[in-house]
Amino acid sequence: MQYAFRQLPSRPDAQGRCRVLLDVTWANQREKLPTGVSCQPAHFAADAKLGRTIAKAEPGSPGLNTKLAGLVAELTDLFNKADAHRQAVSREQVLALVRKPGQAVAPAAAAPPDPLDTTFLNYYAQWQQEHPGSTSDALRRYQQVVNHLEKFQPGMSLRQFTKPVYFEYLAYLYEAGLADATVSQHVKFLRIAHRLAERHIPAWLALRVKFGRAVSLRVEELQALARVELPAQHQYLHRERERLLFQTLLLLRDSDLRQLKAHHVSEQLLPGIGLTPVLEFHQVKTGHEVRLPLPPAAAAIWQRWQGQVPVVAQQKRNAYIKEIAEAAGLTRTFVRVRFRAGKAEEEPLPLWQAITTHTPRHTGADLVLWGSGGDQHLKEVALGHLAGGSVYGYDTLDRYGPLFLQAWEKLGAL
Repeated sequence: MQYAFRQLPSRPDAQGRCRVLLDVTWANQREKLPTGVSCQPAHFAADAKLGRTIAKAEPGSPGLNTKLAGLVAELTDLFNKADAHRQAVSREQVLALVRKPGQAVAPAAAAPPDPLDTTFLNYYAQWQQEHPGSTSDALRRYQQVVNHLEKFQPGMSLRQFTKPVYFEYLAYLYEAGLADATVSQHVKFLRIAHRLAERHIPAWLALRVKFGRAVSLRVEELQALARVELPAQHQYLHRERERLLFQTLLLLRDSDLRQLKAHHVSEQLLPGIGLTPVLEFHQVKTGHEVRLPLPPAAAAIWQRWQGQVPVVAQQKRNAYIKEIAEAAGLTRTFVRVRFRAGKAEEEPLPLWQAITTHTPRHTGADLVLWGSGGDQHLKEVALGHLAGGSVYGYDTLDRYGPLFLQAWEKLGAL
C-alpha cells in the first residue's frame, strides 16, 4: 500500500483554499479519499517532514495536520490487520474510512471499540470514575488540560496523538504562555490516557522540568504573619492563618494537610519530655510514613480544630495567603524564576504576591534547619524524606522528636 496527499488547485473556495485528497494505491487498485481538509495552495507541502502537510502559516494548521495524520493511521491500521490475517483489502473497506457528502459510514457492529479511537474527553471521564475521591484541585487541573486539548483539536483521539502532534501541542501550550511546571501536568494526563488505554507509553511523551528557588519566609516574616491584626468579620482569613501556621510547624504539603483526620494525632511518651501529641500519617505524594511531635502552637490549633481540618480549594487558599501576607507587610522583593521551554524567565515580585500553599513546607524546613544548628538529618526526617526506607530504625521519633521541638523552641517564632 502506498499513499500520498494531493491538492486540487483547480477548485478553490471563496477564501482561496483548496481541498486536500489522500491518494491510495494497493494491489492494482487506486482510490482518492476526501480528507475534509482545505488550505491555501502556498501552505500545502505533500512531502513535508514530521507529518506537517499543512504549513504553520495556515490558520488552524495543528488541527488540520492532526486530522490528516489520523486518517493515515486508520488507513495503515486497516492494511496491517488485513496483512496479519492474510486477507485482501477491498475498495469498500478503504472508502469506509471517510464520510463522503450525503453518506454515513455504518459502524462494524461485531467489532469492539478500539481504545485508540477514544477521545481525551472520554479518558478524562474514565479517570474521574476510577478516582471518585479526587480533590477539586486535581479535577480542575485535568479539566484545564482537556480544555486545552479540545481547543487545540476538538474530539482528538489517542490514535491521532502522534509524536509530531505532541510537539505541535507543546508549541501551542508555550504560545499560550504556560510554564514548564504547568505543561508537565498536561504530559502527566496524556500518559494517564495511555495507561487507561492499556497502551505502551511512548518514550517521547515526557518533559524534563526545572524549578526555580522556592519561596521561604524568614523568622520575622513568619512572626508578622502570626501577629498581624485581621478584620474580625473576615473569619476566612483567621482560618487560613491557622492552616498556614499548622502547615509550617509540621512541614506539611497542602495535600497532606487535607487528608488529616482525628486519629492521625495521639499522645505518646517522648524521652525527657513526657506525654506529647504526635502526628502520624502517610504522605499522599510518596506514601512515606511521617511521625512528628506537635509544637505547642500546632497542638493548640489542632485542639481548636477538634480533629477536623477546615479545608477549602487550593486556589482560594493561595488568594487568602496573599491577602494575609500583604496585610502583614511582606514586601521585600523576591525574584520568581519560571522555566518556559527550558529557559529561565525572571520576574521580581513583592513577597506577598509570590507565596503559595507550598511556602509553609519550605519555610518550616529552613527554620528547623536553622533552629537545630544545621541538623540536616532532622530536616530530612521532618520532611518525610527518610521515612520508609530509612536507616534510622523504629526509634526515629524518640531520637528526633525532642530535637524537632527544641528547634522550634529556640526559634520562638510563634
